[in-house]
Amino acid sequence: MSEKRVPVLIVGAGVGGLAMSTLLAHDGVHSLLVEKRREIFVYPKARNLTFRSLEILRGLGLGKAVTDVAQHMSNMISKEALSSADENPALDSDMFFPSAEKFSPEPFGRYCPQSYLEPILLTDTRRLDSDVRYNAELASFKQDNAGVVATIRDLATDKTSVVHADYLVAADGTHSHVRRQLGITTSGCGPLPMFIVFVYFRAPWRQFVPHLGDGDAVYIDNPKVNGIFMVAKGDLGVFTTTYLPSKGETADHFTPDRCREILLNAIGTSIDVQIVDVAPWQPHEQVADEFQCERVFLLGDSAHTMPPFKGGGGNTAIHSAQNLAWKLAAVLDHTAGPRLLRTYHTERRPVGRFAARQSLTGPATSFLRLDDKGQGPLLPAEEERPFFYMIAGYKYRSNAIVTDEPASPDPTTVQLVETEELRGEPGTRVPHAWLQRDGQPVSTLDLLGKGFTLFTGAAGDPWLAAVDAVSESVGVSIAVQRIGPNTAIRDIHGKWAAITGLSSDGALLARPDDFVGWRAETVPAAPEQELRRVLSQILATGQSTNLQAP
Repeated sequence: MSEKRVPVLIVGAGVGGLAMSTLLAHDGVHSLLVEKRREIFVYPKARNLTFRSLEILRGLGLGKAVTDVAQHMSNMISKEALSSADENPALDSDMFFPSAEKFSPEPFGRYCPQSYLEPILLTDTRRLDSDVRYNAELASFKQDNAGVVATIRDLATDKTSVVHADYLVAADGTHSHVRRQLGITTSGCGPLPMFIVFVYFRAPWRQFVPHLGDGDAVYIDNPKVNGIFMVAKGDLGVFTTTYLPSKGETADHFTPDRCREILLNAIGTSIDVQIVDVAPWQPHEQVADEFQCERVFLLGDSAHTMPPFKGGGGNTAIHSAQNLAWKLAAVLDHTAGPRLLRTYHTERRPVGRFAARQSLTGPATSFLRLDDKGQGPLLPAEEERPFFYMIAGYKYRSNAIVTDEPASPDPTTVQLVETEELRGEPGTRVPHAWLQRDGQPVSTLDLLGKGFTLFTGAAGDPWLAAVDAVSESVGVSIAVQRIGPNTAIRDIHGKWAAITGLSSDGALLARPDDFVGWRAETVPAAPEQELRRVLSQILATGQSTNLQAP
């Protein structure tokens, strides 16, 4: 039996697992990723990327690869039947998804489904020499203070191999075997009373909607059928409909012949239809009660499963992957203590819980027959927040954030910013502002490096020597970006100063995940000592390095 050693073993090559693999690779950490599927996902799941995910991909240098294949956010029209002449707008993305211009260099979102995104991430992580194996599964694993020992089974040959890893990241889905083996419980609604069927088919159906763009949909509602047509790729389409067990309906009723009948009723005329696949599905709203068990971390749907009504699943997985990747990289290269890894749960579980809860409702819920009353378990109106808060409008509170703000009375509940804007508070994503460098516009987010970044102003000279001294002694990369009306990076319209409220000698310290880790309103008497103290807290150095320590 062959044996292999890797720093990180990842289970599950969905959006979360592949994002984790490529984020680690960009931080110089090679990983092994195993996936039971034989190939990348070919159907358009996790369809829209929101601006925060686009920013992360932009930071990895994958922005052009995404925009080359990505479209506008999905829109929907309604028709009685696909072949009907009359049509009406059913869902205009511009009405639900506002402009992100004031808080991101990216649009609010783009249609870039899993079938488009997975190849981009796979190509990138393999380019950086990380190993991704399809048709392979995690057969078993055990962990101790020394690491994780896993048995991997090749599903084509049934041969097994042993992998020794420092850490295991379980991105193995809603019904995560890793989570169950660890005995980690979940909270939330669990399986929702929504019974959905995806019917994949080939037919010349787009002749009836030649103007339909990739990512757009057609809502069909007539006495015989209710559902939604979407493009998968080319003439491969998917029709989404529901069934009601309370009325004796089951997924078994969706035989190929029945599906063909349903499609013809939805199309409204007879054409050749080939049924490719029928996939019943029941959405869940559940969040793991723990995101970490010693050397094992939960990611994506294994950590936070949410219904698709606000497109939160894949996006939240990417955000969680970014949060964990830099922490694993810092611990593995010994610039951070293992206690830093505990902040993954502390920071991301409240966000995952909030996103899952917010996803109980959304624009799509009004278009599907979800229960006997025609609607699913909607989120109470007083709880629903604008999309911004789910994507970027939250504040981390953990030992990896240095702030004078009092601790939350309930650390399990997400903390949100007061208004729909980011102002450089500790624990929030670095604010976006358009600046000017060498006569060209540049976003503050494009000034962030792979390590830490310290933003200061025209009078921030004392920070330069402090950064040099601390960076060299701690072994951490800290880039300095000076922003002012007459600095190399010019705030010619005063937007950065207005957004952050920083004085010309103040500073923001951004972590490698683009979040503000600390803020100084002015230069302290001993900037080097203060910066050293802050980094020591964020990186959990100078504390016990025993992984099991309380």
